[in-house]
Amino acid sequence: MKSDIPEPFSLGYTRRDALRAVTAAALGFSAIQQALAQSEFAGKAVRVIVPFTPGSGSDTAARFFGERAGKLLGASVVVENKPGGNGLITIQTVKGAPADGLTILLGNISLMVVNPVMLKDIPYDSVHDFVPVSGLYRGPAVYAVAPNSPINTLEDMIARAKKEPLSVGTYSQGYQLGAAYLASLAGTRFQDIPYKGQAPLMSDLMGDQVPAALLDWGGAISSIKAGKIKPLAITSVKRADAVPELKTVRECGFPDYDHYSWVGFFVKKGTPPALTQKLTQAIEQIKQTEEARRFAVDNLGGELMTDTPAQLTTYIEAQIQRFRDIARKAQIGQV
Repeated sequence: MKSDIPEPFSLGYTRRDALRAVTAAALGFSAIQQALAQSEFAGKAVRVIVPFTPGSGSDTAARFFGERAGKLLGASVVVENKPGGNGLITIQTVKGAPADGLTILLGNISLMVVNPVMLKDIPYDSVHDFVPVSGLYRGPAVYAVAPNSPINTLEDMIARAKKEPLSVGTYSQGYQLGAAYLASLAGTRFQDIPYKGQAPLMSDLMGDQVPAALLDWGGAISSIKAGKIKPLAITSVKRADAVPELKTVRECGFPDYDHYSWVGFFVKKGTPPALTQKLTQAIEQIKQTEEARRFAVDNLGGELMTDTPAQLTTYIEAQIQRFRDIARKAQIGQV
């Protein structure tokens, strides 16, 4: 879409024009802030229900965005941690609250995509029971091996899997599906070795107790830079600035592959659209700041999500279908 602001080097564009444009943009931003502060949320308490323990990356994101959204909306935002039960405790808490925008779900790939694929008879429909407010951030994973492993590339890992059974450690069903996706594209299978967390998995990987692993990039990058583990490929669409020499899985011969963990804010279906829109506007204002961008990169090892609420719904639907197909072929989860 062509901007109404004159091009900087077009004929007749002066310094005064530039100052007017900047002033107009600042006034527009200020007007939005004023409108948000005078919204229906002003003076009210907003709960953000998080399915993880305090201090986790997702919890940190909920607090970062929740606190700043509260300031924009003139509301008091409180984060409530309700871990356990594959996130079902959190889901039931939000479903049982009024649809008034004052109870927000911190949804992620596990709750919104993996559970519907891997668990039987879950008491919710992630697409039809909840409405996206905004995606917050997404982070890639990395395939890795021990420093002394004879496997040096992703191609080596796949070639070995085609010759003999290869165990790949994961610490969540989301990563299990991510690894199964690559195996499916490569025409092979990996033997999944499930762990209860990334810390014990990385410990075994460093000690060469497991041949390979699929790890959260943000949690693994410091060990990669220290040479404690050997990265093979990152699952993002583009290479990571932190380790620019590391190839993506796509560059290793799988142009359709990517895998991200992500989190976002959702509200209960039936919440008035005007309230949902106000929440969305507040989060989008935050995401436009350099502070938010740096938070996603430096604190979480990822990037801000830019999807609109409608695009996020489409993305979730597509991911569910993708992983259902993968789970069926790999005979895991509900199948």
